[in-house]
Amino acid sequence: MSILFDLPYWCDLDVRHCIDVMHLEKNIYDSVIRTLLNIQGKMKDGLNTRQDLVEMGIRAHLHPRSVGKIIYLPPACHTLSRNEKMSFCQCLCRVKVPQGYSSNIKSLVQLKYLKLVSLKSHYFRVLMQQLLAVAIQDILPNKVKLAITWLCLFFNATCSKVLDPIKLDELENETSIILCQLEMYFPPAFFDIMVQLIVHLVREIKCCGPVYLRWMYPVERYMKILKGYTKNLHRLEASIVERYIAEEAIEFCSEYIEKAKPVGLPDSRHDERVGGKGSRGLHVIILSVEDLQQAHLYVLNNSNEVFPYILHHEGLMKESNPKMSKNRVLKEHNKTFLNWFKDTIFGDDNASETLRKLADGPKINVITWQGYNINKYSFYTKEQDEKSTMQNSGVTLRAESQHFASVHDDNPRVASIPYFGFIEEIWELNYAKFTICVFKCKWVDNNTGVRTDDVGFMLIDLKKLACHNDPFIMAKQAK
Repeated sequence: MSILFDLPYWCDLDVRHCIDVMHLEKNIYDSVIRTLLNIQGKMKDGLNTRQDLVEMGIRAHLHPRSVGKIIYLPPACHTLSRNEKMSFCQCLCRVKVPQGYSSNIKSLVQLKYLKLVSLKSHYFRVLMQQLLAVAIQDILPNKVKLAITWLCLFFNATCSKVLDPIKLDELENETSIILCQLEMYFPPAFFDIMVQLIVHLVREIKCCGPVYLRWMYPVERYMKILKGYTKNLHRLEASIVERYIAEEAIEFCSEYIEKAKPVGLPDSRHDERVGGKGSRGLHVIILSVEDLQQAHLYVLNNSNEVFPYILHHEGLMKESNPKMSKNRVLKEHNKTFLNWFKDTIFGDDNASETLRKLADGPKINVITWQGYNINKYSFYTKEQDEKSTMQNSGVTLRAESQHFASVHDDNPRVASIPYFGFIEEIWELNYAKFTICVFKCKWVDNNTGVRTDDVGFMLIDLKKLACHNDPFIMAKQAK
């Protein structure tokens, strides 16, 4: 459920006069970036702004000073040096986002002039909600950085598809605090009508539902389509109507032709690929026995049909070794399960064909890929990522596992913990009748490589690795 409507507000607000969040984000981002990068003629902190401070009699340390014929403007807390501007732009140049998230951010940055160009509406959303807070982490004083970061997190929260109605009042109160913090560090000219409008965003959500239901993106995109229908400039409306009717008739007819393939329309890489499909870098390799058994054991441990046999084998291990600790029992189970499972299945005439193929194990010749499409995501290996402008090698997995306090711990706790890492290799195991794709990953140590900073960002150090003996996950589990 996304949100519950607060009906008493309906009488106060006309939905036709709702704030366009898309353009609001654009204007606020423009104000912030142009002020930080000190873009001449477009920033909100120039000579006229400083003279306004003189007239209002506030912030004397920012008043303009005359040195001969030169007027000197003292730097404010948000003023960036050239090196800091370069650091900001280089950070955006190095950013790699997953495929389909946005276009290449690097193409928007001009390092020579230290500014961003050719920004579309969607870029403003990505930059305002995600990347701006990252790019300013090391270049601004902590108080200014926190104020801008909270502004970014506010837009991220209000534009979310899932909202908790209980937290909306708290979010509305935070809006006033964010504006007060910005007023402490930015000049009065920064606060035009667009900045002040964010006060009303949470109230509109209570009345009209989540913001994504009222985006202007689909409207503007469709307006571009309609404009493309215009071929006769003397009869604009007639051209649009004629081509719209023709397209609608074709779509209506195509619904009755099941096997027809539309001409000129690209096929999605994710259509009819529930099981996944390799996308690039096909090779065949011969695995070592150790690697093959390790990947095979992971497949068995994550197969529903095999789960009853896993429980049965663990019970046999406990009965035969009553004094052995649970940690040691688990290790012995992993060592002996493959052979025991194979003997058990081939001794059972009622076992299914799938279990027999699983017990027989995969072939030693394995197909490897550099890219793989599954779960409506595109995954790359780390090696492929180095060649690409996108970042598709990062994966996360929430898994339930037993955690031991020590080697002698007999009471392990089962907990669901998120794991973070990157894909090293992509293997497609061949079980004769079917194939199963697994990702060989390097996992970050959750104790030393993952932490949350004061603002709430989760920081992951990809150099601090763990779980070296358990690198595999099934492709369908990856996110």
